[in-house]
Amino acid sequence: MPVDADIQKVLDVLNAMPPVDYAKTPALDLAKAMRSTPVVIPPIPHPAARVENRTIPGPHGDIPVRIYWPHGKGPFGVMVSLHGGGWVIGSLNSDEFKSHHLVHQAGCAIVSVDYRLSPEHRYPVPLDDCYAALEWTSKSAASLGFDANRIAIGGSSAGANLAAAVALMTRDRGGPKLRFQLLTYPVCDDDFDRPSYLENATRLLLSREQMKWFWDQYVDQKDRSHPYVAPIRDTKLGSLPPALVITAEFDPLRDEGEAYAQRLKEAGVPVICQRYDGMVHGFLSAAVQHPSSMAALNLSAQQLKQYIG
Repeated sequence: MPVDADIQKVLDVLNAMPPVDYAKTPALDLAKAMRSTPVVIPPIPHPAARVENRTIPGPHGDIPVRIYWPHGKGPFGVMVSLHGGGWVIGSLNSDEFKSHHLVHQAGCAIVSVDYRLSPEHRYPVPLDDCYAALEWTSKSAASLGFDANRIAIGGSSAGANLAAAVALMTRDRGGPKLRFQLLTYPVCDDDFDRPSYLENATRLLLSREQMKWFWDQYVDQKDRSHPYVAPIRDTKLGSLPPALVITAEFDPLRDEGEAYAQRLKEAGVPVICQRYDGMVHGFLSAAVQHPSSMAALNLSAQQLKQYIG
């Protein structure tokens, strides 16, 4: 099917803007320009019962987090949530609508993490922040009204890459036991020649060239074969928690996300892999209240409720 008509209207606006010269623009200047675009938060029909901004300790300094509590009486299950943005952009505001919606629908809490960004902070610094946030959430669960035995990890795009890597890290380090992982159009590998990369290389919300640039900002070439960078290269996936993997038809990352879901299934991990036809990378952010976006959010909430709600 073609790109959804409503999504195409968004793409037409973006494609009318002057193209970015990734080769000639200094990386930090380009990163700062990307971050200057304000995040528009739509009206939130079902706000969380309570929202609090905090800073928590991390190996590279304090980490800002935003905590969302549901209505009702705890202890609540909790998801540590990692925003997308190619490891370069994004903030606590990036997932504001999604966080309120999931908290309301799933009846769980969310700890959203403002991890350090590249290129100022390259791998493994952003990942270290995310793992530290998971450990803090587990250790602080009782005081926050959470259940330390019902913790999930989740993220979108580069945030899903970090979430998958955190799941591997906590398995390897004997860290907090995760009940579930929510991976929305995840980055799983740096193979830019998969069919979905070649089919969807340009004029969509995420281009092949842009994704190459994001990878260059985040991690050195010598580290890209490590499973904490490319989770699909891990060889012990069978011990990971159940997963929901969401993909989009017109997304360069479609094939690697679906391949990772298949690898998890083959290793015996319970997995739902749901592709949304007509959608592009980032559709949950580009069209927050689109029927497909709401369907993806509701499926995510359903799974969270099943595993940690």
